[in-house]
Amino acid sequence: MDYWLVRAKWGGVENKKAEFINNDEWVNGYTDKYLDIVNRVQVEDVLLLAEESTITHYGVCTENYQDGRHLLVDKWILLREPVVFPAKGAYIKTIVKVNDEDLINAIKQEIEKTLVSNDIKIKSISIENFTVFNKEDLVFSDGLNMVIGENSTGKSHLLKLLYTLMLSLNSISDNDEAIQDAIQHEYEGYIPNLLQDHFMNIFKPDDLNSLISNNKKGCLLDINLGEFSINFELIESEYVEDIYHIEADYYLLPSNFFQKNCVFIPAKEMLSFYEGFVPLYETRETSFDEIYYNLARALSLSALKNIQSYPVESQLLTKLEEILEGKIVLERGRFYLVSTNGHKTEIALIAEGLRKIATIAQLIANGSLTKNSILFWDEPEANLNPRLIKKMAELLIELSRAGMQLFIATHSLFLVKEIEILRTRDDQLRYFGLGFKDKAVRVSQSGDFEGLDDIVILDEELAQDDRFLNKQEG
Repeated sequence: MDYWLVRAKWGGVENKKAEFINNDEWVNGYTDKYLDIVNRVQVEDVLLLAEESTITHYGVCTENYQDGRHLLVDKWILLREPVVFPAKGAYIKTIVKVNDEDLINAIKQEIEKTLVSNDIKIKSISIENFTVFNKEDLVFSDGLNMVIGENSTGKSHLLKLLYTLMLSLNSISDNDEAIQDAIQHEYEGYIPNLLQDHFMNIFKPDDLNSLISNNKKGCLLDINLGEFSINFELIESEYVEDIYHIEADYYLLPSNFFQKNCVFIPAKEMLSFYEGFVPLYETRETSFDEIYYNLARALSLSALKNIQSYPVESQLLTKLEEILEGKIVLERGRFYLVSTNGHKTEIALIAEGLRKIATIAQLIANGSLTKNSILFWDEPEANLNPRLIKKMAELLIELSRAGMQLFIATHSLFLVKEIEILRTRDDQLRYFGLGFKDKAVRVSQSGDFEGLDDIVILDEELAQDDRFLNKQEG
């Protein structure tokens, strides 16, 4: 198997990258150059699609027409991180075989990272004695997961917990050299401190003890990501100054585990108070948790140069901009909505519901949210009118169909009904109903909304229908 560097722009021709990606192909733009080289490409060779000195996509050749021009690939896959190479000598040609072993090894490593990261989904979690949860075993869909319930039943806690565990695993992966050093030298405190920071910064408790329910001495958390599971344990410490601490069986973390892109959108939109938020959070004490900081940093990235090169994301962005009737731009630290007629409006003057849609648009436009991401969204329907809630339901279904795994917390029966109207047999969807039973939170789960135990939002809506009919009859 050989690796071939191929380009999507030559001479005065416009960039063909989006066209190639959409058609799962590569075409030599010349009719009199590089024909022999193209014909040497074999089925199962790897094509590396490059712009200037950066490789962004790869694809495995499935057919060579032997006409010196046309190569087909199974599909172009976006690399988790672009591979930069020295664009000089032979590596500036339209097509060239890669012979640099260091470059080949870097490409192989990034392809492996991409494949592993893309496959990671949260399959299930076991929870014992964490905040409002006693003992629960929850099994998730690879697509859309709807967490439904009244206030104080733990909807937000569940989303925050999953997000915190994923951030913790990402931190372990990101600090692999330090972790190996910690393992080698038995620096036992390093990993627990790394995990504790995320739990403290996201849940904002006075101490870790506040996260344990039922006056127990500890809680257990086991998250299953498919090929492996990681146990987290919040336990009573032997040290007086550190009453509780967190441990994890990070030794079981696979050597080929790489970061999974995760985004959390809280119930309160933040575009309107984005300006100056990051430096404020980094330099001052604040009541905002780490979720807002992480979201602000993701929003701060500038838009991708050529969004058309990412077909799935490009289509999603087009639909969002149709809802917004314009594009989101970030200028001098402030967000604006530029309408289709060119009028620019400060984001704070846009309805809050539209600001939520705009948040997703910005994250997709700058690459922070992709088809392989995990998205956590707390009450996306808040402050949306019924027309926009219908659009929100369409958006959630489209995001899940694009390949994202979504965890949505809601108490809107209207949103749930719209999703039920839109869903098809092929959609991967799972519901979780949270409610109280004997003053304790209990969770029911089902692939169908009607399969859930009675939940308060349904009971209240039916009761309201009865009251309305009684008044009409009276």
